[in-house]
This record gives sequence, C-alpha cells and structure tokens, in this order.
Amino acid sequence: MATRTTPSRTIEMRPVEQADQRFLEQLYASTRSTDQRMDGCDARTEALLVALQYRARQAQLRAVYPYGDIAVIFERDRPIGSLYVNYGADEIRILDISLLPEYRNRGIGQGLLRSLQAQGVRMRVPVRLDLLLSSPAYRLFQRCGFVLRGPNGLHNSLEWSPPLLT
Repeated sequence: MATRTTPSRTIEMRPVEQADQRFLEQLYASTRSTDQRMDGCDARTEALLVALQYRARQAQLRAVYPYGDIAVIFERDRPIGSLYVNYGADEIRILDISLLPEYRNRGIGQGLLRSLQAQGVRMRVPVRLDLLLSSPAYRLFQRCGFVLRGPNGLHNSLEWSPPLLT
C-alpha cells in the first residue's frame, strides 16, 4: 500500500482486516448526508439500517469487482478513511473513497487521487468512478482533472485519462 507524506502529515494505508469492520461501518455512516438519513427512526434503528446498507453495498461491490482492493487510510496510527479500488486491464476504477468528516478538505483526498492518477500513467489506463449526483466531492475531482462522461442513474460517471491516452 502507498504512503503519502506532506510537510505536516504522513498518510498510510494497509489492507482491510476483519477488525476494521466496525470502523468501516462508522465511516460509511459519516458519509450519509442529511437527505439520506432515515427520518422518524430512533438512533439505534437508524444505525442498524445504515450498517445493513453498508454490508449490502460491500457485498454488491465484491460481486461485481471480486478482485478490488480495499484499504484503511491512517494518519498517525488513527484510521481516518478507506479507499476501494479495482485495477483492471483497461481502467483503474475507484469504487469508494471516504474520509471521516474532520479529515475532509485537508488535501488528503487530492493526494490519494494524484497517486491513483500516477498509477494510471504507469499502467497507461484511465481512472474512472461513478459519483452520486449530489456529492460535494465533485469539485475535488474537477480540480484533479476528471471530466464528466455523463449521468448513470443516480450517479455521474467521471474519468481522468493519462496524457498519452487523450
């Protein structure tokens, strides 16, 4: 897994372990916006439903991308996010990239994207993802040179191509 160092931080990743599942469920819950919350549910029921949604999403991703790599992102030995990527023969597909709210807008996501773009250059393949239509992360992907390929249901398909492929 990659390590990214900036003047003020070291970001490390390692493959997911069984002991990470509780953190990953909490991380998933932290990505749910207010309009995705379950109004009328008590906190315990909502937590149960979000955990079920997380597990269903992971099962669906594993079924479609059985060789996808999922890593936990750390800063100073504290888990702060996750990155789920499928490295295919014709693309690098970002399946999920998530950071805890207090670690967003600090350049960490941009550093991860730049690393994936560098891998795309080495492999000579584009980097692609489907992003929820309402995602505030769209601006980050635009800054990193991703272009809109079009809507795909509830998502926008985005792509970044290495200079030699454009």
